[in-house]
Amino acid sequence: MTTSRRSTTKATNASTQVGNRLTSRDVELLRLVAEHRMLTSTQLATALIPNDRTCRLRIQVLRDLGLVETFRPPRVAGSAPLHCVATGKALRLLAEAGHAERVPAVRGTARPGSAAASVALRADLSHLAGANEVFCRLRAAARASGGRAALEEWRSEWSASRAFGSRIRPDGFARWRDGTDWCEFFLEYDTGTEALHRLAAKLRGYADLAAATAVSVPVLFWLPGPEREHNLHRELSADRSGVPVATAYGDPCVGAPHRAVWQPVWRVGVERLTLAGLGTASAAHLGVPQRRHTI
Repeated sequence: MTTSRRSTTKATNASTQVGNRLTSRDVELLRLVAEHRMLTSTQLATALIPNDRTCRLRIQVLRDLGLVETFRPPRVAGSAPLHCVATGKALRLLAEAGHAERVPAVRGTARPGSAAASVALRADLSHLAGANEVFCRLRAAARASGGRAALEEWRSEWSASRAFGSRIRPDGFARWRDGTDWCEFFLEYDTGTEALHRLAAKLRGYADLAAATAVSVPVLFWLPGPEREHNLHRELSADRSGVPVATAYGDPCVGAPHRAVWQPVWRVGVERLTLAGLGTASAAHLGVPQRRHTI
């Protein structure tokens, strides 16, 4: 009995010490890193803590507490930003704090360093970073808008699949609002390595989801360049899925996905639309009221 009381007291003290050093912004940082598998220090500064030095200091605090692990993938020139990954300890604390629906479950007992290693060895690490960059840019745009705009929802690949079922596996789902205009969308982040017909085939799952939920929202393809965009539009010219599709291209690290960069497949040749404007335009294209998913 004495051993049990000491063990409980030790665990309580450890949790209290962690809690005493965490700010509300730290918890939000941890939740974002946990849900989205990995975010770089640059992305966290873009999305959450505008001051780079402050951001790195908070990451160091979380690392000292055993809540994040970091690594830097090799680069041909220069050094990569810190890549941050939530530890099992962080996932447990977040779940206990009421975030269980938005963070992965902890499986087993992991050795120190294993969380970072599992992400560092992912073959799709650059794809994951690129997709997350698009959403981090939206968070930054919302902060800069002075309250006019907001990224009201942002779900990761696994969280979106959990919410919408196995029909689809997007790289993210979000709801963006700018003033009174808003747009829900699924993101497909393309690095140019997948055959175009495979990109087009993904629309069947989105069409099935729209039929099941009576809600159809745009599927947005972020592409590496204009030639890839032109070729995808040509591939989709015969698409009969009924899913509204729009495309943008470029380096997401310097992109502005909230601006008029989106080219709807159904109206090629006219001015590109803003992200918020895509919501109304897609509904008008389909001839249906604009509706939100309930998740």
